[in-house]
Amino acid sequence: MDGRPVVSEGTAVDGALADLALSLREYAEDWDDRLERAPNHAGNWALVQLIKLSTDEQLLEWLERGGE
Repeated sequence: MDGRPVVSEGTAVDGALADLALSLREYAEDWDDRLERAPNHAGNWALVQLIKLSTDEQLLEWLERGGE
């Protein structure tokens, strides 16, 4: 997720991915609330839509495949 506005941590890959999925969900909420109007976040519309339309399982699978 190089260049994306989220971070995660974990003691194992699964934990880090779960934390990243949570960070992405929080980012999507923040984006809807205020970040969509910020010039440095406006280009993340597609990412936010992917996050909002994905189940937790789909989001984790996407992240496991590299998140791109």
